Amino acid sequence: MSELPYFLTIDECSGDTLRDFAERLLHIPKKRVGDVTLSELCAIAEYPNGLYFFYDEDNHLWYVGKSTSRSFIERIPSHFDTREDAWFNTLPKKIMDVCSIGEYENAHALGLSLRLVLLGVKSKQTAINLEGALRDYMQPELNKSRSRKAIGTEMLSEYET
Repeated sequence: MSELPYFLTIDECSGDTLRDFAERLLHIPKKRVGDVTLSELCAIAEYPNGLYFFYDEDNHLWYVGKSTSRSFIERIPSHFDTREDAWFNTLPKKIMDVCSIGEYENAHALGLSLRLVLLGVKSKQTAINLEGALRDYMQPELNKSRSRKAIGTEMLSEYET
């Protein structure tokens, strides 16, 4: 098991409601994205997939993402390609739109300053189900859900497959 303070497993949280889990995320230590190392992401090999959350310095949620087809070690860095026209650098582009930032480099730097929390989930379908429910409930700044179905009393275990 990992010793990363910004890493949780679904097993630790399965008794939480969505509301409880959102509250838990506010209190867990977070690590600045630009300071996360590859060795840290390798240390969670038992849970290579799951969800990741980006918060700002004020503990405001900016993004909920899932890592299902690729592991955390591949997925997280793909958001931060320094090339503006790279295939999967959507996070800086979303930051540019939402924050009205004109320069890609500035949005990229802001993205790297966000704080990371990881949730290890072994089942890809569980990660998919949870991402939708948490985006509905938590309404992150950069990928708000179009609907607001979840009210927060559902248990995380209800989304497990």
